[in-house]
Amino acid sequence: MTESDVPPQKSVLRSLKRLPLPRIRIFFLCGFSVLLFLFVMLHLLPSAQIRIWPREDTISQTANIFLVSSGALATIPPRVRMMQLTPIVVTADRAMTFDQISKKFIGESAVLDMTVINTSLEEYALRKGTRFVNQAGTVFRIQDPVFISATGEVTVRAQADDLDIYKEIIGDRGNVPAGLKWEMYGLSAEERKLVYGENRVAGTGGITAYTTILQEEDLEGAKRLLEQELLATAKQLVEEERLLRNTNSPEKFYDILYYPELTRAEFSDFQLQRQFLGEEVRSIPIKGEMTYTVYTYDAQEILDLLTEELRSHIQPGKELLTETLSLERLVVHVIDYEDDLSWIKLTVDLSGKERYVLDSFSPLGVRFGKRVRGEVAGLLKDDALRIIGNMPEVKKTEISLWPPWTASISAIPSHISVVPQ
Repeated sequence: MTESDVPPQKSVLRSLKRLPLPRIRIFFLCGFSVLLFLFVMLHLLPSAQIRIWPREDTISQTANIFLVSSGALATIPPRVRMMQLTPIVVTADRAMTFDQISKKFIGESAVLDMTVINTSLEEYALRKGTRFVNQAGTVFRIQDPVFISATGEVTVRAQADDLDIYKEIIGDRGNVPAGLKWEMYGLSAEERKLVYGENRVAGTGGITAYTTILQEEDLEGAKRLLEQELLATAKQLVEEERLLRNTNSPEKFYDILYYPELTRAEFSDFQLQRQFLGEEVRSIPIKGEMTYTVYTYDAQEILDLLTEELRSHIQPGKELLTETLSLERLVVHVIDYEDDLSWIKLTVDLSGKERYVLDSFSPLGVRFGKRVRGEVAGLLKDDALRIIGNMPEVKKTEISLWPPWTASISAIPSHISVVPQ
C-alpha cells in the first residue's frame, strides 16, 4: 500500500509522531500563555478609577449681639451676648481761603431786536420782561409788552440779563450773531415749537465787567465748604486711628459702624469773616474745628464666635470649610440702640460652606466607597456616571477605565478605586 492510500487521520497522527516531544510542549505552552494573557487582560486587569468631588453646601449662622460701653451693664437684659463698644474720638481743624464770592455785574448789557414768531392758530400776549433763552443759556428780556396775532410776528427791543441760566455773567457774550432761535421757558414744550423768538440782526453793546461783593449766601457756602473739609479730614483721622489699633492688636480687627445716627459731629470756633459782609472782596480766610465721634466693634471676635457656633452645628460625616469664613462674609445690621449710645444691638449673619468627608479614613468615606463600588460594578461608564452623579454626597465625578478601549467598569469591586478630590 502506497503512502497516498493512507487515510488522512492516520497521516496526521503519523506526522505528530514524527515531531520531537519538546516542540509539542512549546506549542502547548504558547497556547496556554495566550489564553492566560487574554484572561488576565480581559478579566483580572480591567480596573476603574472614580474621582469624586464632594458636594459643598452653604450654611449660615445669625446672632444678636449687644455692643456695650463701659458702665452701661445695668441697662442690658441678662443672658445676652455682649461685646465691647469702643468709641473713637478725633478733633480736626481746618483753615482755608474761600474765593467763591458773588460777582456783581458792572459792565454793559447787550441789546438786539427780537422777532417773536407765532405759527399757531391762537393769539399770544407777552408782558414786558418776558425771558427768551438760546441754546447757550443766554437770557434776553423784551423791553415792551407785545401782542402777536395767530400766524403773525412782531419785532421788539430786547436786553440781556446780567447772568445767564447758569449764573454766569453774560456781558459781551450777549453780542450774539444773527439768526439764532430763542425759546420762552414760560411756555410748555409743545407751545415752544409754535411760538418762539429769532434775532435777525446781531446783538450789540455788551461789555463784560464785574466786581465781587461778599453776600450772605457766600458765607453760607463758605460754611458748607468748611464743614465738608472738616468732615473729610475727621474721617481720615478716624481711619488712621482704626488702622493703628488693628496694628497694635493683631488678634483683633476693629470695624466702624458707619451709620449717620451712630456718629457725632460737633463744629466749633467757626470764623467766617462776617465783618466783610457787603464789601468788595476777592476772597476771605475761614477756619473752624470739629469733634468727630464714631463707634467701633471687634469684628474678629464676632467672626470667632459665629465660627464656633457653625462648627457645633456640623452634622457627622461633614466638615466646615474654614477658608470660606472670613470677615468679608460678616453682614452686620444695627437693629436698636440707646439714645446716648451706651449700647448698640446688632444682628450679624455669617455664611460659609460645609462639605461631605469622603476620604477612606472616615466612617462615611468607607461606607460611601463600598456603596459606589457595589452600585457601578460591571456597568457601562455613562450609566455609572449618572448613578454616582445622583448621589447626594457628590458634586462632580470623573471615571478613568483600564484598558482604555473598554466601555464598562470592571465587575470586580476590588478593582474599582474611589478617590475623593
